[in-house]
Amino acid sequence: YVTSSFFSEQLTAFEVWLEFGSPAKAKPLELPIVLQVLLSQVHRLRALQLLGRFLDMGSWAVNHALSVGIFPYVLKLLQSPALELRPSLIFIWSKILTVDRSCQQDLVRDAGHAYFLQALTPPPTAGLGPPPVEPP
Repeated sequence: YVTSSFFSEQLTAFEVWLEFGSPAKAKPLELPIVLQVLLSQVHRLRALQLLGRFLDMGSWAVNHALSVGIFPYVLKLLQSPALELRPSLIFIWSKILTVDRSCQQDLVRDAGHAYFLQALTPPPTAGLGPPPVEPP
């Protein structure tokens, strides 16, 4: 078995497009591949970060990502326990939900909203609470 550099090269090409490309001229050809890279744990964090940069370009970028099928990929990733993915996933979902409100219904239907509630819940303090108040 020989490890392929294909996904890494596609992410680099997408990163170059983000840096120098122009949405007025052409949409990034690598976007469908970036979605496939989300399935690979090795490249997942980098792919999410680049995807977040792309979606931050505006509603046209969100709509384009939705049109190539981003929704099921990022919905599935809400099941991941990996904490390092959380900031990127929350950012990506905030962009999606801002542009396409119909995705809210799908998110709730698939119980994806629980991910965000969990992200907002502070971790347990393992019995460490405020000290007891002693009577005077």
